[in-house]
Amino acid sequence: MSLKWSSLDRRLKGFLVVVFLFALGNSSNQFLLLRAHDLGYSAADVILLYLVYNLVYAAVSYPAGRLSDILGRRTLLVMGYLFYALVYLGFALVTEKQMLWYLFATYGLYTGVTEGVEKALVADIAPTDQKATMMGLHATLVGIGLLPASLLAGALWKWFGPSVTFYFGAVTGILAAAGLLAVLGQLPGNRKLQGM
Repeated sequence: MSLKWSSLDRRLKGFLVVVFLFALGNSSNQFLLLRAHDLGYSAADVILLYLVYNLVYAAVSYPAGRLSDILGRRTLLVMGYLFYALVYLGFALVTEKQMLWYLFATYGLYTGVTEGVEKALVADIAPTDQKATMMGLHATLVGIGLLPASLLAGALWKWFGPSVTFYFGAVTGILAAAGLLAVLGQLPGNRKLQGM
């Protein structure tokens, strides 16, 4: 079956657009590592910071999936995007390098809460006969957004400094959270999707 964008449910189209726009503000993790280096961490310490991120991410992923079955995917994804905004705001404002341990842990929380839940939400709202196609489209849109996101982040860093790069990411996270609430609204017939 061929994919026709116009035939997709408006909520699914809106969700995919919001995810793509969020991806445009979700630059490479290398910028977080570069920020840590700029604040005085050695290469070895930067690796430890990234390890903290990965440990939190791994610890949170499964419980986040379970929680999404209870609270709803939309609710958890909105929370995840807000965590992203919070951590990027923190990276914009941080002056004490010790705070980076908390920021990397919070970033792991964002990733653990959103990665699997975002994909599950795609599967929940995709037409039954196009679930795999929509999962592929979702991955494609996220992948396409990553290159310009990092180019834009690099340009902002070079021209305006690191703080502006992270402010931009924070604003993107807030807009994505608001966009999800607006686009998905009340999804009838599935309490888990509604997040109520």
